[in-house]
Amino acid sequence: MTYYLEDLTRLVRTKVIVCECGCWYWTGACNHHGYPRFELRKQSWLVHRYAYDRLVGPIPDDMTLDHLQCTSHRCIHPGHMQVVTRSENSERANRTRWHDQKFDEHGNVVERVACEACAERDRLPAPKDPRGRKSDWWHEMNDEADDAVGLGL
Repeated sequence: MTYYLEDLTRLVRTKVIVCECGCWYWTGACNHHGYPRFELRKQSWLVHRYAYDRLVGPIPDDMTLDHLQCTSHRCIHPGHMQVVTRSENSERANRTRWHDQKFDEHGNVVERVACEACAERDRLPAPKDPRGRKSDWWHEMNDEADDAVGLGL
């Protein structure tokens, strides 16, 4: 399936670099676990979950997203993710961490894709989460959110 970055709100699009490996790399704020986050109309969102929900469909409450072949938590491309149970995600994370394995959409072990450009960006510190300190960046994001149309959330 083909996904289009343009189908996401401007608030998200302006914080994404489309990498040569296909990742949609988030350059905005991240939470303390390194996952992209933003605020939209005073509600906090994990950006990869927002992108998946917006472009693919809702994620069931008892499920989570697993990054399949890419190695960056900051990738928000819905085609690089799969809806799995939390226990399956933990099991895969342990296999990835200790055995350097990644998986396709059917759960089969595949070669791990490590994009040098994404890895280099991952080594740089992520912008701090603006929660608690409403900087100009935070106000700019919320002004853009007011301009967003048809979010369907």
